[in-house]
Amino acid sequence: MGERSIRADLYREYRSELVVHRLAKAGRQGALIVIGLNTAFVAADWFAQREVLGPLLLLRAMMNMTLLGVYALLRGQWVEQVVRAGVAATGLGLVAVIGVAGGLTSSYAPGLMLLFLGMPVLLPMTAREASVLATVLFVCFASLPLWTGEQFGSEAIAILFFNGAAVVECIVSTSVLDSLRFTDFKQRRELERARDELAELDRTKSRFTANVHHELRTPLTLMLAPIEAMRLGDFGALTGPVEKATQTMHVNGLRLLKLINNLLDLSKVESGEARVQRREMRVEQLLAEVVDGARPMAERKSIRLEALVADSPPVVYADTDSIEKVLVNLVGNSLKFTPEGGEIRLEAESDGDGVHVRVVDSGVGIPPDQIGRIFDRFAQVDTSATRDHEGTGIGLSLVQELVHLHGGRVWAESAGVGQGATFHFTLPAGEPDALEEELVVQSDGRELTLGRSFEALRSEIEQSMMAEGTFDDIERNVRRWEDRSQHGGAAGEAGALDQPEVLVVEDNPDMRELLAFVVGREFRVRTARNGREGLQAARAEAPDLILTDVMMPEMSGTELCRAIKHDSQLRGVPVVLVTSKAEREMKIEGLELGADDYVSKPFHPRELLARVRSLVKLRRLQIEAVERNRELEQAMAELKQAEVQLIQAERLGAVGELAAGVAHEVNNPVNFALNAVRTLRSSVAEVREVAQCVAELELENPQKREAQLAALGRLQGEVGLGELGATLDELAGIVTEGLERTHRLVGELRDFAAPGRGARVGVDLQRGIQSTLHLLQHTLTDAQVRVVDEMPPALPLVQGDPGALNQVFLNILKNAAEAMAERGGVITLQSSAEGGWVEIGVVDDGPGMDAETRKRLFEPFFTTKEAGKGTGLGLAISRRIVDEHGGRLDVHSKLGEGTRVSVRLPLELAAGDADAA
Repeated sequence: MGERSIRADLYREYRSELVVHRLAKAGRQGALIVIGLNTAFVAADWFAQREVLGPLLLLRAMMNMTLLGVYALLRGQWVEQVVRAGVAATGLGLVAVIGVAGGLTSSYAPGLMLLFLGMPVLLPMTAREASVLATVLFVCFASLPLWTGEQFGSEAIAILFFNGAAVVECIVSTSVLDSLRFTDFKQRRELERARDELAELDRTKSRFTANVHHELRTPLTLMLAPIEAMRLGDFGALTGPVEKATQTMHVNGLRLLKLINNLLDLSKVESGEARVQRREMRVEQLLAEVVDGARPMAERKSIRLEALVADSPPVVYADTDSIEKVLVNLVGNSLKFTPEGGEIRLEAESDGDGVHVRVVDSGVGIPPDQIGRIFDRFAQVDTSATRDHEGTGIGLSLVQELVHLHGGRVWAESAGVGQGATFHFTLPAGEPDALEEELVVQSDGRELTLGRSFEALRSEIEQSMMAEGTFDDIERNVRRWEDRSQHGGAAGEAGALDQPEVLVVEDNPDMRELLAFVVGREFRVRTARNGREGLQAARAEAPDLILTDVMMPEMSGTELCRAIKHDSQLRGVPVVLVTSKAEREMKIEGLELGADDYVSKPFHPRELLARVRSLVKLRRLQIEAVERNRELEQAMAELKQAEVQLIQAERLGAVGELAAGVAHEVNNPVNFALNAVRTLRSSVAEVREVAQCVAELELENPQKREAQLAALGRLQGEVGLGELGATLDELAGIVTEGLERTHRLVGELRDFAAPGRGARVGVDLQRGIQSTLHLLQHTLTDAQVRVVDEMPPALPLVQGDPGALNQVFLNILKNAAEAMAERGGVITLQSSAEGGWVEIGVVDDGPGMDAETRKRLFEPFFTTKEAGKGTGLGLAISRRIVDEHGGRLDVHSKLGEGTRVSVRLPLELAAGDADAA
């Protein structure tokens, strides 16, 4: 309900403004347009309606007279009522003209549509007003047949339809245009309200700034006065470090006071409160004083500084203090940006009845695109974090405001970067301001001046306090230049060699000394004057921490932080950023670059020292952790090597335990082969004797040949050649079988003792188990253990190391056999393949295990065997081998109920194995 009320009030305000500023003017324009059109249609009457020309001319004359009256009345009051009456009179006149011309079907019938279509465009009416007027006129138009007696035909109905549509269009258009005008009105009101709020905020800001500056100057004065007294020895002699610290405090206090005064002057100019007291000013004298004050700093930079004044310069009336500020700012600016060996000239000449002053330097120049903005408030040509020169951007803005207060003009010229710059300002001759009334009285022997404003007295006191600090900014900029020129890349050092080292990177000499002093109480300190030198110092010898400013020439603190964190040798060194800019975005940027902490100026020394101390401690702990990690890695490598050796030793130990069984398995076929070979030798001897007899037959001597054949027959009967052939074949089979059996055992033993060196291939688990059973045959026979194989005929291949998996099955089967050595038993082999897994089960009906044994079963070196009969590594190694294959080794056992050991291996890589094959 409140929003509706506000909208209604706003709409009434809108209509009121519309009536006052637009409706009367629109009504007069509309009246003139209708009068013009109405008069022009007389020609149409002459050609188309000559038979009723007289009545038409009378009606048109009456309409024009009515509209002229409306035009006149719109210059007075009752604007809305007059506009409505004018529209109604125009409409009724058109209806009368149409009736005289022939009614609904006459050629003048569409004329009323012009009125309906023109109303929304010409007159800013409301939709309600338009609907009432258009409806009344349409009803009058539709009732014409009642007066003219014409019949309603299709043509009359069509005319009524089109005029009715024009009425609807008139109402809709009026509504839309009124809504658009109201929206525009609201936006203008919002803009005006925003403008007023901004203006009020600006005035409030100016008042707040002035109040804050006044409040700041009071405590600052209370600080500067005691410091000055300390420097003068009023509190006793000062020691060297204290005197130096006091000097730094005094210089920076004066600098702060000057900044506050500059801001206050700008605030006064902005609020219109600034006043200048014009007095006679000798331009040549003022220029000479400024040059004399700045010359010592210029000489330290080997810069030629001189003042050139034309003969008999005109006398001008100006505020000497203000113009002195202008000159000091311009000369200080030139000294700041002019390199060593340059030149600065102050020139003054007549300019009409005023004076034209130029400050010409051979400095770095100004880029053409920056000339137009150097006098803007807070503007700086170089806004990067690596700029060479400090500054607030207030000086030239204040110069412009002070010159404008005198009615003068200020501008700058430069041929470009490296071409120097010239700053101009002109001052009119002006007239002296009236002197304030002063009354000098005597009080206790002292003269007191009354009648002067408190502000004037305060300014006089502050001016006397700042007299020695007039050129403080120039002095400070020269000191920075000297520091950059004399400070080498090698940083200064302080502190004991066994202390952690902090690298302080700061371009401001005073701040660098302060940071070094604060941190140097607990740490060894090196210093560097910018990011580039800090990076070089860090790369020469890595410190324990880097404490760096952000805004520095050549390389900023954030760039230094980025370089440190991207250097593989230095990325672990903590970086603390110290800056006077405490915006959250800058802090986030520094932390994103890898900075470990962020300290904003002004900082408390104890806070800074605490942060540095904690980060250095963390750095030392980090270095120790790296060393410990390196030692642990070395120990892990040694343990890994020892583990490999233990595995190999366990494997060879298992081979040693199998030696007796393997020897038995090898001995039997070798004995068979040896016996067969001995028999084979005697048989071969007999065959050789028969062969010799055959070779000695005398084929040419029949008698001798007969005797030899008889002897050969007797020998054949004794030897039995048919049986001998069968015996030789049998003996050859025995030898072959024994050698093949021995060869197979040796191959299985070789496969077990020297696996495929960890290579993963397709493994046939059934074949591996059968090979292991062959190796264990003697052990199983001695233990009276029978093996029952219930595995299906074909298991899918798994990816793995066949030798390592054979060792797993050997350990499991050997443990089962040894568990049943006293009374014998049965080992059942089971297997299954489902769900992407192959499971091998080894079940024995031995004595089983208790809970304590099961808990420690996989611990290295844990064994239940007698001393010397086991290392306790078998199952531990087996589980690790299965884990490395991505599988699982489980043991289920209860005391007196036997044991089941299951090996579960994945099939994921079986397809890859097939591709490899």
